[in-house]
Amino acid sequence: MKFSGVNLLDALEKDELAELRAVFAERSWPRGAIAFDADSTENLAFIIAEGRVRIYLAYEDKEFTLGILGPGDLYSTHAGCFIQALDDTRLLLADVQSVKRCMAEVPLFTRTMVRVLGNILQNSFSIIGGLAFKDIYDRLMDYILIEARDNGVPEGEGLVISMGLTMEQLAQLMGASRQTVSTLLNDMVRAGLMEKRGRGSYFIPRLEALERTPAG
Repeated sequence: MKFSGVNLLDALEKDELAELRAVFAERSWPRGAIAFDADSTENLAFIIAEGRVRIYLAYEDKEFTLGILGPGDLYSTHAGCFIQALDDTRLLLADVQSVKRCMAEVPLFTRTMVRVLGNILQNSFSIIGGLAFKDIYDRLMDYILIEARDNGVPEGEGLVISMGLTMEQLAQLMGASRQTVSTLLNDMVRAGLMEKRGRGSYFIPRLEALERTPAG
């Protein structure tokens, strides 16, 4: 899933951005590692070069996922969030001041950061609204419908979606237990709304039938 709609890795390959590319250094984390926590004092901007990271907040024993960023997305370490590697991940990092000096000459970076932060903020409001007004079935259904409309691959009269998340990661995204999310997905499969194709992959025979399905 592309969070910003812009791939900065492609932009950095341009000759005219060689100076900006030079301020970034590469660091790697294994799958599952916490790259930066909410109390991090490092003031860095980073671009995901490989893998995916989860941006989330934690309160007591609960976690609230604000977004999942992929290659080419841009974020920073001083936003008061946890940043976790969902896959083996490589980040291009630079101190914020160095990036700021170059950003005036590269509006693409400013636009991308604003877009990512805007989406993070929108997700934050969606999470708050979902927790306040929607049950887990509705939140899961909303996520599946968005994935189908934005990223579904046509097959016959239906669509194939590949969530790219483990059951545990999907549960974290929904703010629910793994067992609850697994049970709801299985209920949708038994109802004929979806067919499981593989790990995280489902075939939706008729999207309109899924859209009309009331909350369980």
